[in-house]
Amino acid sequence: MLTDERRYKILELIKEKQFVSVNDLADAFSVHETTIRRDLDDLEEKGLVARIHGGVIPSDVKKDESPFDERQTENIDEKERIGRYAASLIKDYDSIILDSGTTTLQIARHLTNQKNLTVITNDINIATVLRNNREVKTIVTGGVVHHNSYMLNGMLTDAALKNLFVNKAFIATPAFDLTTGLNHFDEYLIPAKKEMLVSAQNVIVVADHTKLGRKALHAFWPIEEMDLLITDTEADSESIALLQSKGLKIEQA
Repeated sequence: MLTDERRYKILELIKEKQFVSVNDLADAFSVHETTIRRDLDDLEEKGLVARIHGGVIPSDVKKDESPFDERQTENIDEKERIGRYAASLIKDYDSIILDSGTTTLQIARHLTNQKNLTVITNDINIATVLRNNREVKTIVTGGVVHHNSYMLNGMLTDAALKNLFVNKAFIATPAFDLTTGLNHFDEYLIPAKKEMLVSAQNVIVVADHTKLGRKALHAFWPIEEMDLLITDTEADSESIALLQSKGLKIEQA
């Protein structure tokens, strides 16, 4: 295969997968990793791909999440519908986890009819929304404040989440890969999410349609270990069908 042809095919594969490691590319094209690195150097110089730790992504793919103040206005109608539907699944006397995020914030805003709830969260915004709700016992994990998101994270957060058992955990994600499940850009934020996930009798992921099919560097929770995905009606029907074929229950708000 000629160099230009290989580089074209490499670019097409990166666009399709959204993230590919150097090792995977070397295996796919049966060449040495050094050759792949030269190919990627050329594609990066042309502005077609971006190198990140562990591999390469298309140049138009974000390497991290936008600040909270930007994200909270994106797809707000869809997030509000998802939040309202998710809140309807929460029953009196439930103990739940609300992960930090703009969609989980909408769940908190719709907790208006339930009684005697216990809500555990690592999100200052969520705690603020719930502060006047006398039917909710709000437990804040503690941890280091992320100023761009008002999230609490770190060793204190992880320690607070250990040894908990809740009825439901509502988990937000910046990327939901259709093969590997929950993905994240930042490995530092994953331990707290895992503690939330393992503590829950029911794992419920809330993600608007823009998150589906998105891949990030770190895959940390498989589709097979989720109980429910709540997304919006704008989600691609092929993506929904693929996830359902893997046994995942999906509700579209």
